[in-house]
Amino acid sequence: MILIFSECFCCGLRRRIGWVFQTVTPGKKRMVLSADDYGLTPGISVGIRQLLVQGRLTATAAMTLSPFWAEEGRRLLDEADRVDADIGLHLTLTDHAPLTRMRRLAGSGRLPGNGPLILMSLRGQLKDDAIRQELAGEIAAQIDAFEVVMGRVPDFIDGHHHCHQLPVIRDLVMEAFAARLAPAGSYLRLCQEPLPAILRRRSAVLRAAIISALGQGFARKVIKAGLKANDSFRGVRDFTPREDTDDLFRRFFQGAGDRPLVMCHPGYVDDHLIGLDPLTDLREAELQYLASDAFSMMLAENDVSLVRFNGLAAG
Repeated sequence: MILIFSECFCCGLRRRIGWVFQTVTPGKKRMVLSADDYGLTPGISVGIRQLLVQGRLTATAAMTLSPFWAEEGRRLLDEADRVDADIGLHLTLTDHAPLTRMRRLAGSGRLPGNGPLILMSLRGQLKDDAIRQELAGEIAAQIDAFEVVMGRVPDFIDGHHHCHQLPVIRDLVMEAFAARLAPAGSYLRLCQEPLPAILRRRSAVLRAAIISALGQGFARKVIKAGLKANDSFRGVRDFTPREDTDDLFRRFFQGAGDRPLVMCHPGYVDDHLIGLDPLTDLREAELQYLASDAFSMMLAENDVSLVRFNGLAAG
């Protein structure tokens, strides 16, 4: 009902709702809340757009290799005057059909799964010149696909299954970022988080620790290069029905960090999603929670303001 209300009410009130989250009170903790997988399916995209209009998200990352991206990107542009958020690229190098021809890495027409890609990167198999060229071409093509629809470069780059931080891929991402995105003031998502913070959060500890460990090399390179990036990463979960959504997000929004970023995966389940991605019903649970009064109360209780990335620096 909340979502229907937010879609149907007048534009002026929509903006005032957003201001509740975007207006920053001195002394409040500032955090970016970013939704992954925009454009993967129409249902996911509708849900994310509703939250963007409500001001419940301050960033979203688009899967530009999706066949739905062009249409869903245009729909996002249609909401531009009612949305104040960073729109980035969710670089996808796993499980989907690439935009370019990749004979070595996606000879079947489909990119490898997350596990196989991680193993290939750690074993040094991605260092092969032909594979490197394929990866560089696919990264460029996904950035191009964003630009064609949005008319500009992405505000940031992150990765589906955090692929952007893997060895070899991370170097190619940084090269493309420095050449095309950094001049526009864009930023990169780091997935590294100190182990004590992961342990205190008590959410998907093993998964979060592995993601963080895989991202340490990327984080060192980004920091050494002086590129813009977050310094705290939250939102890792196990995606099981036993998890309590309110409790999870309370943990995600606690703790220190000058530039903290929380990822999430809201959206509606549609026929396109079934069989395409294992994450289904829990997307709707996140969507309902983020649109609820309980979420706004949680932010107030934790003294948190949701901001875009540049708003973190202002703090």
